[in-house]
Amino acid sequence: MADWQVPSGVGGDGNLVRIRPSDIGAKSGKCAQRLALKVRPGVSRVDDGPVSRRTSKTSALSPLYAVLDLIEFDQVSLEEALSKWRHGAKRRPHPGLIQWTEHAVRGYLAAAAESVSLAPVSRQWARQCTDLEDGVPFVHEETVTGRRYEGDGIRELRIPRIKSVDRRTGDPAEGELAETALAAAVLADARPVLSSHWKPQQPLTLGRFTPAVHLRVVEIGCVDASRNVLFEGTPEEAYHRYVRAADARVRAVRSGGDYHPGQECGTCELVDVCPAVPSRPGFLGVDFPPAQRRSWSMTTARNYRTCPAQAYLRDLFLPRTEAADNTAATVRGQAVHKAIEDLHSRRPIRACASTDAPTTPERWQAGRWEVSGIQARLGTQMVGDHALVCPLHRLPGDAEVYPERSLVVHDPEADVVVVAKTDLLYRRTDSWYVRETKTTRSLDASDPLVTYPQLALALLLAHEGAVPGTTEGGTTGCRVELERLTGSGPVLTELDGDDGELLAQARRIVTDLATPWHADEEYVARPGKHCGTCPVSQWCPDRAGKSAE
Repeated sequence: MADWQVPSGVGGDGNLVRIRPSDIGAKSGKCAQRLALKVRPGVSRVDDGPVSRRTSKTSALSPLYAVLDLIEFDQVSLEEALSKWRHGAKRRPHPGLIQWTEHAVRGYLAAAAESVSLAPVSRQWARQCTDLEDGVPFVHEETVTGRRYEGDGIRELRIPRIKSVDRRTGDPAEGELAETALAAAVLADARPVLSSHWKPQQPLTLGRFTPAVHLRVVEIGCVDASRNVLFEGTPEEAYHRYVRAADARVRAVRSGGDYHPGQECGTCELVDVCPAVPSRPGFLGVDFPPAQRRSWSMTTARNYRTCPAQAYLRDLFLPRTEAADNTAATVRGQAVHKAIEDLHSRRPIRACASTDAPTTPERWQAGRWEVSGIQARLGTQMVGDHALVCPLHRLPGDAEVYPERSLVVHDPEADVVVVAKTDLLYRRTDSWYVRETKTTRSLDASDPLVTYPQLALALLLAHEGAVPGTTEGGTTGCRVELERLTGSGPVLTELDGDDGELLAQARRIVTDLATPWHADEEYVARPGKHCGTCPVSQWCPDRAGKSAE
């Protein structure tokens, strides 16, 4: 850990480390430097200009915790607790969040009723040690998040999850095992946190240790009241599991590493001083100040244009009805996309060939997307046709090729982190290329920038120097391509990033999409036919057709 250096733009005590299970889990993220900063509460942004706004931290589970606190510690009824939460917030919660929270609390309580009756614990649990590493003193703390219970020598952590935890098949991933191991070890050494949560930058003050005989870590799926025991055993067993499954990941997170811009940048409080994220004032073209920092992508724009409430509820990652918005053509497009992504991920790299197409054209699968019949045959043709325009032809085996690479820029005037996930970013000699691949049964005469606004965003990112090989104000060294795989063959179009009219059109498209979303604070539902294919409509009280149910 002594090798980790506080990056430029931030300051404070880097020798206080506080790690939670989610920091070492499968969903902790790819940016090692962000994680290293996140687990150091004593490090913060050095204000050499306007104070950075806080990131927007709306969570689908935060209301559940608030309601459970009222039930478990204030001894109020379920209905009274829900009412207090709804009417006690500074701003009335979104109707969709209200409906989800009512469902989630009932699901949690139903699952918890199957557990042994234990007393709820109001104070957080943590363990702490002070040590030397390479001669440098540091304070290392580990804590857990979830609902805490104990009694009769038993100490139990219940972790609410949004989705179902009914896991009857498959083994847990390495990251999940590490999370569980860390949580169990904290329970073994748990001491109550006495510190004020308003002073997180200081070492925790912990109360007296009371040993437990039996430990249990349980996850609860709030959507369906499912329950899954992750760990059950003695403190000694918890220590052994920590050494085996968590210790190495804890050390890796503590040590930091490379910057890796991506979706996580939207929740990073230090993104405005990150050397890997370009700052481009006015990128989105909005001219009014926000209340909180948020992230925006073309997926956000597309969902918001369909229905503001849908965009809001999707961003909460609420349980979805997957089949609702997965038409046969959509599934086929996803399968083709995944098949090509897998081909481009081969190392050493090599160009796609027609023989790489699926060998069972009547039924095949790529990732989680399975197709059959006419969609499978059309998809097979599209994967084979891609070989005719594959960008990897005549590239060396060690060429720089990045499937599904995210490009990120921060607009400080809007205080929005813009994230664009490209289908493929690759380099040919001295030029970089952004390739977007789309599937369609037939071509039409529509404007590609209007039909595929992500192309407009890619052009702006190249122009603003957010793509490797580019500089702000010019697209030298970067090109944007559109590959369309159709029923009659592939069509490749290159967009001229130096065309002033094209850039002006791209800017208008991006600004027109971002402006209403940026100004919106209510996310009111817009009921219509799309409610029938909305994957989060079950949480929307205003969805079309609800009154007829």
